[in-house]
Amino acid sequence: MIGLASSLLVAGCAAPAVVTRDAKRDPFEGGIGGTGIVGTLTELGSLRINGLLAETTPRTRVVNALGPVGQGALAPGQSLTVFAERTPEALMARHVRIDYPLVGTLQEIGTQLFVNGVRVVPEPGAAGRLAVGRRVAVSGLWSGERVVASRVDPAPFDLDLVAGDVVRGPDNALRVGGVVLEQRGARSFPTSGSYAIAAGRYADGSLAAQRLASGRFAFGASSLRQLAVEGYLEPTAAAPGFRIAGLGHSFSDDLRLSQLAARRAIFAGPYDEVFAATAGYVVPEDASARRRVLLDGYDGALGDGAVSTG
Repeated sequence: MIGLASSLLVAGCAAPAVVTRDAKRDPFEGGIGGTGIVGTLTELGSLRINGLLAETTPRTRVVNALGPVGQGALAPGQSLTVFAERTPEALMARHVRIDYPLVGTLQEIGTQLFVNGVRVVPEPGAAGRLAVGRRVAVSGLWSGERVVASRVDPAPFDLDLVAGDVVRGPDNALRVGGVVLEQRGARSFPTSGSYAIAAGRYADGSLAAQRLASGRFAFGASSLRQLAVEGYLEPTAAAPGFRIAGLGHSFSDDLRLSQLAARRAIFAGPYDEVFAATAGYVVPEDASARRRVLLDGYDGALGDGAVSTG
């Protein structure tokens, strides 16, 4: 057994900024319509994710890649996609998906860790334990073709899985994080640039997909009006020159994002088929420090120019 060592990932970050402390202070200023939240669960009770507070009810639907699970399956450090709606009282979570970028057998090659051929780098303070040779479910964020893990749990199902941006390579093969997707029994196949969840059997760099799903927000997509997304930027040839790794949504092409390149950040703003982020906040790599920032606030700020148009 190998503990999640904080020394495996050391990255500096500039002073982070407050996103919000409660449901009445958020970057949308009371905007109407559905709110999509993609990020790391900070705290239970109500769902605290990306600094936003989303209330749950017994009717809040919770799923993973293979279907419904109970609300008891939620745990801090998990990667979540939440569809929420504002009521006069609060932001209410209607649908929650536990997003595992990777599910498969943990391998150690040299001093590095891999699942399904993808490098896994635990963040400082990540939850859970790593057991080489065991099947695990990795929560975390894509950063290039590696996953920065915020939590590692025993695999909740028998299929291998990879989930993230779909990219078509020079050989015309579709890949997620470098893993080639092969259609084996899946009824439909994702398109390049989309977000996909592929479950099946991994071997030798390829995943033979038995089950495929596309899109971050299959539930509530028609009423989605704003997003709050945690992630790392990665360069792209299309304007504005960056996208959020693993998101599957495009930024508005008039944004200037270079100040946040290669840094863990939360982006928030309107969504209308493209993500018109109006705010960007750098957050700490360390899980405990990030939790303090998002729960208690922070006096330092990046300033209004972190995300700008023009």
